[in-house]
Amino acid sequence: MALNQTQQVTAALVEAYGIATEKRHEFLTPEHLLAGFLKDKDFWEAISACGHADELEANIYEYINSLGTVPEGLDLAIDFSSQTQELFEKAAQTASSAMVQTVQLHHVLYSYFHLEDSNARFFLERCLDCSVPDFLNSLIRISEEGGQNDTDQTAEEKLSKYFTPVEPHEGLVGRDEEMAKVIRVLCRKTKTNAIMVGGRGVGKTAVARGIAGLIESGRVPEKLQDKTLIELNVSTLLSGTQYRGDLEGRVQAIMEAIKEDGGFIVYIDELRSLGGVGRNDDGSKDILSLLNPYFKSGDIKFIISATPEDIKKVSALDSGVIGLFRQIDIEEPSDAEAQTIIKGMIPNLERHHNVKYMEDTVSHAVSMSRRYMMDRCLPDKAIDLLDETGAYVETNKGSEVTRKSIDQALADICRIDVQASDDETKDDLFNMEERLGRQIYGQEKAIKAVSEAILMSKAGLMDSTKTVGSFLFVGPTGVGKTELSKVLAKQLHVPLHRFDMSEYSEKHSVAKLIGSPAGYVGYDDGGILTDLVRKNPYCVLLLDEIEKAHEDIYNLLLQVMDYAVITDNKGRKVDFRNVVLIMTSNAGARYANKPSVGFERKVNAGAAMAKEVKSVFAPEFINRLTSVVVFNDMDEKMASLILDDKIEALRKRIEPKGITLSVTPEAYSALLKEGFSPEYGAREIERTVNSRLTPLLMKEILFGRKEGFEAIIDVDKDEFVLK
Repeated sequence: MALNQTQQVTAALVEAYGIATEKRHEFLTPEHLLAGFLKDKDFWEAISACGHADELEANIYEYINSLGTVPEGLDLAIDFSSQTQELFEKAAQTASSAMVQTVQLHHVLYSYFHLEDSNARFFLERCLDCSVPDFLNSLIRISEEGGQNDTDQTAEEKLSKYFTPVEPHEGLVGRDEEMAKVIRVLCRKTKTNAIMVGGRGVGKTAVARGIAGLIESGRVPEKLQDKTLIELNVSTLLSGTQYRGDLEGRVQAIMEAIKEDGGFIVYIDELRSLGGVGRNDDGSKDILSLLNPYFKSGDIKFIISATPEDIKKVSALDSGVIGLFRQIDIEEPSDAEAQTIIKGMIPNLERHHNVKYMEDTVSHAVSMSRRYMMDRCLPDKAIDLLDETGAYVETNKGSEVTRKSIDQALADICRIDVQASDDETKDDLFNMEERLGRQIYGQEKAIKAVSEAILMSKAGLMDSTKTVGSFLFVGPTGVGKTELSKVLAKQLHVPLHRFDMSEYSEKHSVAKLIGSPAGYVGYDDGGILTDLVRKNPYCVLLLDEIEKAHEDIYNLLLQVMDYAVITDNKGRKVDFRNVVLIMTSNAGARYANKPSVGFERKVNAGAAMAKEVKSVFAPEFINRLTSVVVFNDMDEKMASLILDDKIEALRKRIEPKGITLSVTPEAYSALLKEGFSPEYGAREIERTVNSRLTPLLMKEILFGRKEGFEAIIDVDKDEFVLK
């Protein structure tokens, strides 16, 4: 068994072993265990109330007495029968699904009714005068907490089990207006329910704690001064309610107790914890629908916190429930307000981590968390960053938390090089065009166009509501479009995320990128693109072969280029302002190498394709681009530079093995002749090096000399040889 078991189950198991030992039976069967349960007073009482306990006992012992025995004189080793093993495995699964840590009596009895071809199951079903769920519910009522169930407990006992008092928060900074609005709602005659709506980490729970503090100190209207704010524990409420009707009875019992007492305000942290929880395919209700009558009646006052996504999800389940609440928006605080809130927490963080936070760390944590941790709100994300940094410094035997240590912790959280975006490292952008040109050959115009646009954006000369840059790279294959994207990402110290747009040619493709609508498969999974940018807001986003995407995706990209924002399927806004958007296109490739009219020569492929782009893409799409970047065709000079680069890369790979590599002029010319192809670009050169040179080195390394040597590549009768 994966879980522990209660004393009732253990006692029945011991009794069953005793019966099997006395009868000298080789296997302990479910019938032996059922005989053991008959010794339990709760089980006997439940069977007697719902059927015929005497009949069950007679049938069980008649069956046990008919089983074969191990002859005297032979060793007796009693094992579980296969059905007993199955019984306990099912009981453990039932307990686990009910989110409890022990296998209880009713879990095992429930499992009896799922055994195939079992005499024990047959005897149980035959002796009952009621349905199986009614019998199990009766057993739970009798055995739970020593025979006292929810309906028999005092109001105080019910509430202490399923509710905890909300810890008061004295002197909550910057939320006086929000707390006042909630208190006004609680004082109304009708619709006395408040729902606080705000993003993750904005401080909704802190507002609830602030209200508890106001009530405790008596700074509320007279009708609220005798109230206590208590929080519903949803997991405890669900525990042990796997049978139909359990949850309904429990919710009704505790809500009626609260209504009768009249001294409580119920707080529920996160609306999504109610919607769908407890709802099964058999038509049973979830917690939200069970609480609905109490929301409507006004006899109990509720405060619920929710995110905008929660509102959307719950509205899809029950469109009317949100209308029973007065919505109070909890906006994200300003940087100054967040700093004031956090400064009051610094002494506690310092004591916990045994470190000292420098004076400017709070403001730095607020600004950096706002900039990089896009999926959460202040002040929580800044507090989380300071806490993480404190732990980072503590575990590295430090004593002071500085701006630099905050950046290091943030780099781990957001998986980006934060230092690259700091003012101290602006020199990295200096001579950006020159450094890109060292790695991308023969594309000076393309590099200049991209570099200038990036630098203007970094200097704040571009529209701050748009992406860093939106580029369409046009040119034949293998001239460096994707390679420039990779090098640019390295230069900016951000990740590169590539999407092959040929995979998004169908109409439903948009759902893959931003998430499926509510009610459709994949709604909870979110969108590939939106989730990626939310987690990595600073990145280079490469959409390869954009012309192959479905036209609906162009509308999505228009929104990105216009406002740098996409709203995903859950209503969350995803910020693209820090994204460099690059789209590549081979549109018009079939016209690229056709000769000009009247001349027997080919026109520039990139220029021909750029002209074709205007007929492939809509004017509104082209007009929103920062630049259409046209890449030059591959020529012999460019091919030679690329060949040098590929040979040098191969030389570096074999250098650790003690091997030096040189290529004779004749071999170099042969490689260039074979690899140079305007149609296939640099890819043909790379293929030539890989197919001609690496096999020669491979054979020598594996089957020739074991130690370092000088490898000279030459040609002999049109064949490459290693000397």
